[in-house]
Amino acid sequence: RRDASPTRMLQRAVVEEQTKQETAVAKTVVPPLLLEENGAIAMHAAVAMPQLLLRHCLCVWAAIPEVLACRTACRRWWRLSQDDKWLKRSVLSGGVAPRERRSLWRFLADIPQLERSCCAKLAIEESLETPLDSASGFEVLASRVLPKGKVPEIERDVTRTFPLHPRFRGDSGSAGRAELLRVLRAACAAVPEVGYCQGMNFVAASLLIHLGGRTCDAFWMLLALIRGYHFQHIYAPGVPLLPLRIFQFSGLVRKHLPRLWCHLRAEHFSLDIFAHQCVLTLFAYSIEPEFLAYVYDIFFFIGWKALFQIGLGLLATMEDRLLGMGTEEISRYMRRHFEANEAIGAGGALQTLLRFRVSRATLEELQLEFQRDRLSALLRKVAIVEELDAEEDDEEPLPVGIRRSSSRSRFLMDAHSLSSCNMPPWRLSNSVYVLDKKGNGFDVMAAATAADAPPSLPVPMSALRTLQVKLHIFDADTQRDVELQRRRVSETEQELAELLRSVEVLREEVRQCEVERKEWQGKKKD
Repeated sequence: RRDASPTRMLQRAVVEEQTKQETAVAKTVVPPLLLEENGAIAMHAAVAMPQLLLRHCLCVWAAIPEVLACRTACRRWWRLSQDDKWLKRSVLSGGVAPRERRSLWRFLADIPQLERSCCAKLAIEESLETPLDSASGFEVLASRVLPKGKVPEIERDVTRTFPLHPRFRGDSGSAGRAELLRVLRAACAAVPEVGYCQGMNFVAASLLIHLGGRTCDAFWMLLALIRGYHFQHIYAPGVPLLPLRIFQFSGLVRKHLPRLWCHLRAEHFSLDIFAHQCVLTLFAYSIEPEFLAYVYDIFFFIGWKALFQIGLGLLATMEDRLLGMGTEEISRYMRRHFEANEAIGAGGALQTLLRFRVSRATLEELQLEFQRDRLSALLRKVAIVEELDAEEDDEEPLPVGIRRSSSRSRFLMDAHSLSSCNMPPWRLSNSVYVLDKKGNGFDVMAAATAADAPPSLPVPMSALRTLQVKLHIFDADTQRDVELQRRRVSETEQELAELLRSVEVLREEVRQCEVERKEWQGKKKD
């Protein structure tokens, strides 16, 4: 009777009409995945498809443009795509096809905004009336004169980059090496405050390989990596941000791989070497170039969390063998390359590398721990009574990112060495996903400019001395309170021991009284 009520009938009519409208809208954007053999649209079956099966079919088997098109099929699918994170799951399962990679990377790294800002700045520097396009901007930067000594350094590293890869091997690879040299020269000119650092050559070569040798695209991606993903503080002179990232990685290994962590410490093997290679080359030194493109898809999509996850996954794949090795064997074995198993495919290999969960809260907690460690290092440099300058010749070098001022009255801490953003550029902007006219690309509607970097943090020597005196007083008071509490605990334990002895005496008296009572009761019966 309820089903036959007017209210129920009206509700069913509204639902049926809404379904018809959604199906009509879906016909205009339906991807090939939802077409039957005769060309008809199979929306009647697709809309009723179970949620888990739908997510698996789209995120594992469909290409990125089809996933984006399916998000607009109906309201229900749009909600599901947001709740189940279809695009993220598709990228994590290795669903990015080579033809889609350039468009995806450009969107995730916010390349259009970077090109507009850099080309406008170049036009002003070159006194041009009209702004340059991306290709002309690259040519201007690649032709600039670099500081003395930079070009020979870059050329020396170019010859060592992927010497066995067909694009850079032997005489046939001369064109590839020339392209790599131009990309690195342009990057060095674009960010003179960073210059050139070893490791950039492997990253640039990997970008060239997976962008089809397009030097212009490879350059803008490298520049986006340096600016948008904070690698300018990794590659800058003194590598100020590198110690923080290595500290975070070591903390994650200690948390997720405790057996391996303890074994490496027992063998006096530092994880810094492995972490240096992973961060500076962005896994180009540890993962085969053919599989590296899928790793870059995830890194550009997720950001620094992906780097830590993949680093943990690499160590986990080697853990069983590393546990039975000594220091020299560990050092040799860690130089090997990770190769994806053809039987499980790229998606299975990615799941193997991404098995560990790394949260932003964990990274922020490790960052705070690193900051406390840096503050402790500063406090150790300051004497309470004697002037630090009297022992200047004997003191240990300051940590990376910390230096003495010219007046010797304070320390200067590089703010970039203490904290960094872990999110990718596309998460920090108001960009949205849209399909291009061909249905297989991405575009950027609008983007926000990055905030200016904070300056160096001055830490006066007097403030450190005052803080250290206060800490010394606090430690003395704490020690005094601890000793007082220990004495109180000792006295309480003695009193408790006396009470226990008194209780035992009383128990013995009670037992004697009980025996005497029983004896008197026996005599009374007799």
